[in-house]
Amino acid sequence: MSQQPANENTIALQNAWQRYAEFDQSALAASKSHLTLRRAVIVLSVVATLLAILTQLYGDSDMVLGQALKVGLILVPIVSSVILAFANKLQQGERWLVFRTGAEEILKEIYFFRTVLQQQDERGQWLTERVAAIQRQVFEGVGGELVLKPYAGPIPPYYSADNPDSDPGFSELLAQGYILYRLDHQLDYHSNKIVGLQTTRTRLQAAIFIFGGLGTLLAAWPGGIFSIWVALTTALAASFTAWLELRRLDSTINNYSQLILELKIIRDHWLSLSPTQQNGDEFFKMVTATERVLWSQHNQYISEMRRAVAELKGKEDDLMIKALNTPASPVIDARLLEQAKKAMAVAAKILPKIGVSDDVISLAEAAVDNLVKVAGPQPHGTEEQSAVTTATPAESSQPASSGAVKPKKLKGLPHAFVVMPFGRKQGPDGRWIDFNAIYQDLIKPALIEADFEPFRADEESVSGDILTDMFQELLLADLVIADLSIDNANVFYELGVRHSVRKRGLVHIQSGRSYMPFDIFNVRTVPYHTDKMGRPDPEFIEKDRQAIAKISRETWASSQDRIHSPIFNLLDGLEEPNRKSLHTPLATGYWREHKEWEERVEIAKRQKRIGDVLLLTEEVSNPLIKEDVIAEAGRALRSLGRHELALQQYREGLKINSRNSEFRREEAFHLARLKRYDEAIVKLERLLQDEPANIEAISYLGRIYKEMWLNEWANIEDVQERQKKAFLTGYWLKRAIDTYLSGYSLDQNHFYSGGNALTLALLLDNLVQHFDSDIDPEWQATRQQIALLKGAVQFTLESQIQRDSSNFWAFIGLADLAVCTAEEPKAVTRAYQKALTLAGQNRFALKSTLTQLELFKSLNFRPEFVKAGLAVLQEEIKKLDTEQKVSEDKNRHIFLFSGHMIDRANRPEPRFPANMEKEARERIEKTLDKLQADENDMAIIPGAACGGDTLFIEACLNRNMRVEILLPFSEANFIKESVSFAGDEWITRFYNIRNHPNVSIQYQVDRLGPLPLGDNPYERNNRWALYAALIYGVERIRFIALWDGKGGDGPGGTGHMMEEVRRLGGITEHLDTTKFDYWRAKGKVG
Repeated sequence: MSQQPANENTIALQNAWQRYAEFDQSALAASKSHLTLRRAVIVLSVVATLLAILTQLYGDSDMVLGQALKVGLILVPIVSSVILAFANKLQQGERWLVFRTGAEEILKEIYFFRTVLQQQDERGQWLTERVAAIQRQVFEGVGGELVLKPYAGPIPPYYSADNPDSDPGFSELLAQGYILYRLDHQLDYHSNKIVGLQTTRTRLQAAIFIFGGLGTLLAAWPGGIFSIWVALTTALAASFTAWLELRRLDSTINNYSQLILELKIIRDHWLSLSPTQQNGDEFFKMVTATERVLWSQHNQYISEMRRAVAELKGKEDDLMIKALNTPASPVIDARLLEQAKKAMAVAAKILPKIGVSDDVISLAEAAVDNLVKVAGPQPHGTEEQSAVTTATPAESSQPASSGAVKPKKLKGLPHAFVVMPFGRKQGPDGRWIDFNAIYQDLIKPALIEADFEPFRADEESVSGDILTDMFQELLLADLVIADLSIDNANVFYELGVRHSVRKRGLVHIQSGRSYMPFDIFNVRTVPYHTDKMGRPDPEFIEKDRQAIAKISRETWASSQDRIHSPIFNLLDGLEEPNRKSLHTPLATGYWREHKEWEERVEIAKRQKRIGDVLLLTEEVSNPLIKEDVIAEAGRALRSLGRHELALQQYREGLKINSRNSEFRREEAFHLARLKRYDEAIVKLERLLQDEPANIEAISYLGRIYKEMWLNEWANIEDVQERQKKAFLTGYWLKRAIDTYLSGYSLDQNHFYSGGNALTLALLLDNLVQHFDSDIDPEWQATRQQIALLKGAVQFTLESQIQRDSSNFWAFIGLADLAVCTAEEPKAVTRAYQKALTLAGQNRFALKSTLTQLELFKSLNFRPEFVKAGLAVLQEEIKKLDTEQKVSEDKNRHIFLFSGHMIDRANRPEPRFPANMEKEARERIEKTLDKLQADENDMAIIPGAACGGDTLFIEACLNRNMRVEILLPFSEANFIKESVSFAGDEWITRFYNIRNHPNVSIQYQVDRLGPLPLGDNPYERNNRWALYAALIYGVERIRFIALWDGKGGDGPGGTGHMMEEVRRLGGITEHLDTTKFDYWRAKGKVG
């Protein structure tokens, strides 16, 4: 089994080299044919000129020579035309470029396969699919006429066993090998090519000058006896000029010179790094930069062939992005350091011969040895990550550079789409601009610095169609930056689309432009500087980055009323289209995330796993669906009565869209449920200033006034005193009634506001009759409307039921109305029985109904009728009380735990040696005793690794507690990474825990789906556990950390969990392992 991947990889690499050789061979043959045919046409044109001169001189002769000249003068242009037509038909000029592009793309993928992807299990399949896709693209590029001549030479081509610098082609490459076989080889190749091309150019230019001057001399010759030969010299000069243009020597030499410069910069950067900095991540950066530079000279030829082929990029991105966004495997880091050590050993033999002292050599050898020890085999587990993690490498390992941008997590940041040309383009003034360098070195770092997630259409095409994704970006992106440095049709078209569909979120930049097109001459543009090569000017790059970052932040943070589109500025009444209704069917990437999220959230809601809903909501980055998922999460939390968490969700939503009516309304609702009435009232009043007809907001405001009235008397024990206090504070009740009535007057179908206005009016009328003999005239006017209001509300409820016979709230409204107006209690009984058939397990609905009846009961309002309603709901009341009691008893406290694993045998500095297990267990037991943990509590643990996790779980099970274990990987992978290294005993203990009846194990991928790009599985697991606990209330959380107080060996460790719990205000218990008796007793304790 272990050899199979190697065999598959070897076969894939063998096939890739074979296809490269065939395309390379075909490119050389097609190029030779192309140049030969063109050369023949040029030569024949000179011959035709010569024949025309000779015919003029000797054509009148009746001799054979004269006749032959006339025939030749006719035949030569015909032959030339035939050759030219044949060359055009075969399109040899295009064919050799297509073959060369295909060959170089395969070569690029081969080197990615041997470097960046060498630790990826699926790289063989990836390379096979890439080569097949490139073949299909070449087939399309040559018009479907692809017949390759079999290649029978050595594999790889150009390999020579006698040359030590020749690439054998099948070995995995580290930095030295890659520089030798790829980077230096390309430097030498292009340097030699430039010498040859410059020589050819000089000779052609000299020939053009000589024949041009000779023609001038012949024309000026006294007597004009040689003037007829001027035509020949002119034809020769023109032929050399045509050959010079055909070979494109000037542009080719310029491109090669720039390529050599870039490759030298890349190589010099690597060589300037210290051994600690020459790690796997820097190696991957060097490889990626080199391949991009080499590929840039070929990519321009296929820019019109769907720009790098969307079909190809799909599979490439899946594995390449995974490899490039994942830190290099510690194996590669170790191999690089070992390579440095070997190089030092070789240098130690050579350096003394050139005068370097032994002390200097010994110091260098010691430094390399220490580095190899420090970067030894990397442990795995909850804190000690393996190659499967996506941790960000330590910042200290990154070389300092001018203008460097600190890496940031881009997940969840505002989305910025960059509209600009691709590659190197020439402006109307002759300037060349390298737009790829402008994006990578200037715009992208500036956007990241401004806290945006940058994107350009050629970076990734999830849907497989760049055009459709481009339209979605223009519609959905939070910010669009348009580079207007040159007159580029694509840029202007895309800018026009954005101007027409979004009024905000536009930034215009340009370089060195003295004018703008008329239609956008008045838009504000941010200038940036370029050097002679068209790249960002090093002298101004930092200043330009800051300027772009500043304008991006200011544009994003500007008022919602601010309009950036000239179209929306000039056309009054133009409204933005509904972004949800404008989506292209092919751009599935934007909508797949929403569909998958909805499916997972629906499952989580059915299983009442609201912690999953919170985490899934946090991970959504799509700017369109983010608002929807926040709203859905808020509704789910509301149904569970978790108002503090719902409030947090809606406030996150308001950061995205401060004008979202639902978010503003729900923020006020949950503030009120948390007894923060003043804040809630202010929020709703401001909302109603913007939207006076928002009936839901009006109803929420009426509810707040009602709750404020209840709070005045609800806790009074004596019924008479309670009723009197309710009457005396009736101003709040009157305000609630008026508010509900104002909402009902706007829409008589809104039975909620009408029903509340009616029931509260009847309650107030009942209180007035008991305690006020002198009725307020204002209330008397309202009182006279009760009969009309009753009829209107009843009609509305019955109409709603006729339209929708499953409308629970309409049936419950009729039942509440029956309590207030029925003539006999049996009517109340029947009304509630009908409503309960639709309630199901809707706890929120049942609680709302019970609250209303309890309100009637507390004021002794129509007691017989209220009693009839309560009798129907009695079983439901018992059920709810029982469930609530069981839930409260079972989950009195929620314990979270995170702690160190048992040390690996090769750990350089001990942290949790095996002999410390006994003391760790005792301290965990004492902490649980201190916190009074028992069978009524629950534990949630993000892992079950050997060491702290296992000890804590065993201690909880000894107390008969329920334990929920959340694993970041499958069981087999988790045991391999975090358990098995400590020995069979720990594996047995893991299985004993798994099989315990009080234990349930959940797997991250099954419950939450694949790991989001840029996230870390262990950090995600910590957040998952924390959200699962938060749903019970942060006041119930007890977090225990078995921790040395230091940073872990990787992301997602105990320190991260401690930070998250403290941020949310949870109670923590820190078992500081550095203060254990074990260390004071020098390892003898335990």
